[in-house]
Amino acid sequence: MKHIKQDFFTANGEGIKIMTFTEFARYILRMEGRECLELYAGVNRQTKECTQPFSVKKEQWDGTPFYLLGGHGREVRTINFADRPKEEFKTTCYDALDSYDAVESVGAVVSRLRELSPEELHKRITEEMRIGCKYLLVYRCEEEMAAALDGRIYAISDTDGKFLCDLYQSDYLHLKSEGDIVDTVSIPDMHFHSDWAIANPGVRDKVLSERVAIVYTHETTAV
Repeated sequence: MKHIKQDFFTANGEGIKIMTFTEFARYILRMEGRECLELYAGVNRQTKECTQPFSVKKEQWDGTPFYLLGGHGREVRTINFADRPKEEFKTTCYDALDSYDAVESVGAVVSRLRELSPEELHKRITEEMRIGCKYLLVYRCEEEMAAALDGRIYAISDTDGKFLCDLYQSDYLHLKSEGDIVDTVSIPDMHFHSDWAIANPGVRDKVLSERVAIVYTHETTAV
């Protein structure tokens, strides 16, 4: 199944995707045989806390697939969908989720964070230092970086439209005032990675000397 991006990570590194009851029903219909999905009935996007765990697993008996819900000390329930209308199947899913005290949505574990070894982290930092940068920032994961630097860094494109580097706002404003960075709207018939690009190849090294390098201590793995 195609990987689904998480909405946030919990403190213990679980990547949580918040699903409405309808999204949950659609998701489990695409599950493979004996595939299992860990869930939380209580999920708080603001505090990134999840409570009341349970799970759903796709099984098969005598050629007929069905779903088992429960685990974690919770009562086990079944959902059958063979030859059932779509709306009836959705209603059965809603009733099952209600029985686990879920309210309108559940939190699904779609990924986990793996902590890099000291050797892996050292290698990544060394590589960024070799490339060169003005700032080297370290975060646990991309989501935490985005929350910490929201509105403070700008992605800059190269003249070919591909990503070149990130810049702090102060450096971006300085380079823009000197004409080294231009609005990509002013460049017709080109697709750019971001809204801003270097003005010409001659200023590439100058812009890169202001680069913000970001290293993550954990990497995301799909479950």
